Amino acid sequence: MTTVAVQAPWAMRLVTDRLPVGPPPYVSVVLDAASQTAEYRDSSGRVVEMGKHGTSKTAGTASVSGGGDGQQPQPQTQDDNTTDYESD
Repeated sequence: MTTVAVQAPWAMRLVTDRLPVGPPPYVSVVLDAASQTAEYRDSSGRVVEMGKHGTSKTAGTASVSGGGDGQQPQPQTQDDNTTDYESD
């Protein structure tokens, strides 16, 4: 009798962790009443800086569509949006 080892599906065998997994640098999150923002605190109650977040900007892109043979190109029209991410 032959036994067959069961494996995960092919694509699932390629999945790996993207970032190291470890405990978070904070133990609690408190809402600051004055600024209405979250404050991350360590075990001593000190505020922990969680880093800056990027800002996304959306800009329209335009292209020129050609007419038929022997005709002039059509005016530029906005046909798509591009999102660009910047660090704060």
